[in-house]
Amino acid sequence: MQTNSRKKWGTAIFLAGVLLGLGLAIAAAWGDYEAMAYYDEGAGYAHFGGLKCPTLMSLSETGTVSGIFDNNTDEAIQPYYQVDIAATASTRHMEEQITVPARSSKTVRWTVDANDINLGSFILVKLDVLPVAGYSTREATCGIVVMNLGGLHGEVAFGLWLAVSLLGIATGLVLREAGSEPPTGSALSLRNGLRATGIITLLAMLSGIMGLWLIGLILSALMFLLLVVLLRYAGQ
Repeated sequence: MQTNSRKKWGTAIFLAGVLLGLGLAIAAAWGDYEAMAYYDEGAGYAHFGGLKCPTLMSLSETGTVSGIFDNNTDEAIQPYYQVDIAATASTRHMEEQITVPARSSKTVRWTVDANDINLGSFILVKLDVLPVAGYSTREATCGIVVMNLGGLHGEVAFGLWLAVSLLGIATGLVLREAGSEPPTGSALSLRNGLRATGIITLLAMLSGIMGLWLIGLILSALMFLLLVVLLRYAGQ
């Protein structure tokens, strides 16, 4: 009886952790997807990998967006960039030419806040790098999800969200499997399904955090389908 109760609690805690992870993965991917769709003009340029946005922000905080310009040549380069931050009322446009010494990198930063919100809950950023020696024309977009987090900063809330999700997944698996006999039949299917779902949840969150929004959304959809299947066995 005690074992069955522990398994049920383990399943419930695990599913709670997975649902939190699913929400985090979707939030991380959603912002980047909205930015990509908003700035899509049909013809695109090569991707610029140096644009970095926070995943989550509070309504009350000021966040930082950064662009990292690498120079792997033996001479200084002077890339010219343009940044657009599209709010509902207007678009902030910034441009500058910077100097990056040979064999080094330079980081440029811009601040964003609630005044930059667009589409209800997003801050949408686009960076274009014009061609110079060492840089072809490149572009990048990123999106930030803005929520009412009370007094919490987005980075802190994001870290707590991630930690609670991972803790729930790990604790749930331990409660279900510790001291149990090797499962068979549907119990074996449930165990394997839970393990697979935990791994996919982790991969979906990592994909969203890294800006791989399409992979993150695909993994989130797969995770949801696995959860539907697992509900058939959750009571066992």
